Amino acid sequence: MQTQAEQTPCDITIERFSKAIDRRPTFAEGYNYRGIAYGNKGEIDRAIEDFNTAIRRKENYAEAYSNRGAVYRMKGDYDRAFEDCNTAIRLDPNLPEAYNNRGIVYKRKGEINQALEDYTKAIELNPGFAYAYYNRGIVYYERQEFDLAINDYSKTIELRPDLVDPYNNRGNVYNKSGEYERAITDYDAAIERNTDLAEPYYNRGMVFVLLQEWEKAKEDLTTARDKQENIIIEQFRKEYENVSDFEQKHEIKLPEDIAAMLTLP
Repeated sequence: MQTQAEQTPCDITIERFSKAIDRRPTFAEGYNYRGIAYGNKGEIDRAIEDFNTAIRRKENYAEAYSNRGAVYRMKGDYDRAFEDCNTAIRLDPNLPEAYNNRGIVYKRKGEINQALEDYTKAIELNPGFAYAYYNRGIVYYERQEFDLAINDYSKTIELRPDLVDPYNNRGNVYNKSGEYERAITDYDAAIERNTDLAEPYYNRGMVFVLLQEWEKAKEDLTTARDKQENIIIEQFRKEYENVSDFEQKHEIKLPEDIAAMLTLP
């Protein structure tokens, strides 16, 4: 059994609300918040079970519908996710989380304009909603609206400077825009916040490649590979067919050792 020191915040939340539910089995909010903790742990079926109970215990519980929609989305059941988010919005048209959750479903289904509308509505309802800015920033980046993406990632960072992904993603925008020093600064910040993630090392390594700082590039790419074996090839092939394609696009001749790292075995 885990000791208190070994428990994650999710474990502690689950334990806390389990005790509350034992004392008062009709406590709908207890099931809802325990469901959130199960969802954050990746225990999706347990989360759904708790949200189901919360909805049975409390009529028209918009937040529980929204949260259940989020975990159905995590499960890949987009139809149920969409239905639950719609129900949450019908019950409470001013619930920003429901719009954000539905926006993610729209994004997964490729309905980008609707996703943007929902993220923007979530922000209008709660201007301090960091994740809605972050999600909207992803859409702007994919549409190559880089100034808008930077604005949204920067707002996310202002609201939640502890998060890793907004720094990594803003670094990607700066990278695409050719602002390499700013990109490196953001990748540095992402790595400082979580040294276990491989992607910021890969991204920073590729900026060093573009700057032809070969030793730094090799060091970062090696670290990325050590943390996640296939990340270099997976990420590289998202943008380039092969090393020759990269060299032609950037007019750079890669050293043999770095070229080998970017080549399928």
